[in-house]
Amino acid sequence: MKIVVADSIFLTDEYRKRLEALGELEIYDSVPVSLDEFIDRIKDADIVVVGRYGVSAEALRSAPRLKMISLWQTGFDNVDLEEATDHGVIVSNVPSYAFESVAEFVFALTLNLLRRVHLADMNLREGLFDWKYYVGNQLMSKTIGVLGTGEIGKRVIQIAHGFNMNVLSVTAHPSPERAKALGVKFVDLDTLLSESDIVTLHVPLTPETEHMIGARELAKMKPTAILINTARGKVVEEAALMEALKEKKIAGAGLDVFEREPLSMDSPLLEMHNVVLTPHIAFLSEESLDECTYISIENVEMFAKGKPQNVVNPSVLKG
Repeated sequence: MKIVVADSIFLTDEYRKRLEALGELEIYDSVPVSLDEFIDRIKDADIVVVGRYGVSAEALRSAPRLKMISLWQTGFDNVDLEEATDHGVIVSNVPSYAFESVAEFVFALTLNLLRRVHLADMNLREGLFDWKYYVGNQLMSKTIGVLGTGEIGKRVIQIAHGFNMNVLSVTAHPSPERAKALGVKFVDLDTLLSESDIVTLHVPLTPETEHMIGARELAKMKPTAILINTARGKVVEEAALMEALKEKKIAGAGLDVFEREPLSMDSPLLEMHNVVLTPHIAFLSEESLDECTYISIENVEMFAKGKPQNVVNPSVLKG
């Protein structure tokens, strides 16, 4: 059995040895520069471990021996699941990791924006030492709107309570019992947008959530509000967000994800001082990296034992 680690992931000697125990191992420690290069890497593989690089229908058709893809991430929107299922390829992900890291990062972005840390740092390096430029806002008593109450959303809510914030939430499964347990008020999306000082997104990318925050939704927000996106870039209509920021329809945005990644160097976002931009790193802590790799490698081991786990295209198991 040939196992290919097809792009750059966190892989210690311990995890490498666990993969070597299962068969022939080939490791690539860089992101492919093209689809052709990716195909060349996986064309003879039985199992592929892949991080952020997408697995397209063309790539799947070019790897006739492929039986299993172990994703080194939670999201699987960059894999053609229909094509994988048609070819009998099991796709497993890491369903629950890094929620502590991502939730904490939400507040790193939020505090940076509210207290203008990025501007103070930039200006101080140029010799501007004047406190009047950096009057900001505190979190206490502000209202945070949390879209989604999965593991990350729930942890964001817990941290928000530590700052003595009011919490609104939109969830697919509201109930008085859940509201009491989480300490939130469940509302509809329009209410959340219009009443929140901070809006933070914690939903997966699906056809239903793509561009769920567009011009109409941004217009509902307070002009003093900020938007935080550590979910998926396409949940927000980027052009509409840039317009809202430019016209000061909202006060700012903290963005860790973008519609197209990497972010283009000619993006207008790079010229805006009311945004904080990071390169898809909310998950990136030593603890979360190790956790992700542990589960990703375990997925491969369980597949090799004939007991696949964390399968995101379960219909393939019925074939």
